[in-house]
Amino acid sequence: MTGPDKYIYAHDWHHECYFYNPHLENGNASRRIGFYLDGDYYFFLYKDFKWGYLGHPWEQSISILGEELIYQFETNRPTIFGEIVRSSNR
Repeated sequence: MTGPDKYIYAHDWHHECYFYNPHLENGNASRRIGFYLDGDYYFFLYKDFKWGYLGHPWEQSISILGEELIYQFETNRPTIFGEIVRSSNR
């Protein structure tokens, strides 16, 4: 989804938005917020808003946006994910 030189927007509702590169280990903003919910809203959006990953803490749900990212999650579904709550295909 992202190349080694590509960045995405990362945001939780308590902090300013920042750029995040999932390929970088050291010196990366990735340690600020994780991909799994811990009580906050999380937003990860590609810079052109073509796809995104949004975490909702009260629902304990993740929203996956964009055909490319949806396909990747359908193909390689994480075991931590439960049932589909909502779908635009329904």
